[in-house]
Amino acid sequence: MYIQTDILGMKKPPRKSGQAVKKKRAASTTKTYRLLPGVRLSADIKQKVKKIADKYHSDTGKTIVVTSGARPPARQAKAMYRKLEGGDDLSVYRNKKAVAAIKKAYNDAKTAKKSETEIIKAMAEVIEEQVKKGVYISRHLRAGAVDIRSRDMSAKQKQAFRKAAKGIAKSIILETIPPHFHLQF
Repeated sequence: MYIQTDILGMKKPPRKSGQAVKKKRAASTTKTYRLLPGVRLSADIKQKVKKIADKYHSDTGKTIVVTSGARPPARQAKAMYRKLEGGDDLSVYRNKKAVAAIKKAYNDAKTAKKSETEIIKAMAEVIEEQVKKGVYISRHLRAGAVDIRSRDMSAKQKQAFRKAAKGIAKSIILETIPPHFHLQF
């Protein structure tokens, strides 16, 4: 066994077989936002989120968490299911006729004592039919919206976030179930 040295000739401890080499991140690359697993953003939206996150990080030193981006109908149904289960009335959605049809699917499936998976599937089927007709209950379905976690933000940080997003997002809505900022672009 030989002793490894770095570029300055300093001794480095030998690596064990199979041990990964950790690469150090450059000090100048500060991550100002992170995506939860499975979150998808278009390149355009990603740039806008980065601008907002950079400004927010500059003002607060905090990183934002993107909890949702582009959603297919099944994921939209799951998000709406969680809101309904949390006690939300879905009044935040503008298209009341489309919301009523989705809520009907939810209520009918609940009354029939369907499982969570079956309820979400019934809701997703309604959303899929709406999309086929050009009706989009949410901009998430068209890759034009993101959700940013707010539950760990103080009132001052929420104010800083609104300031950072102003002029970049067309709409900034603070929702409570679950707690997040919904940004539309």
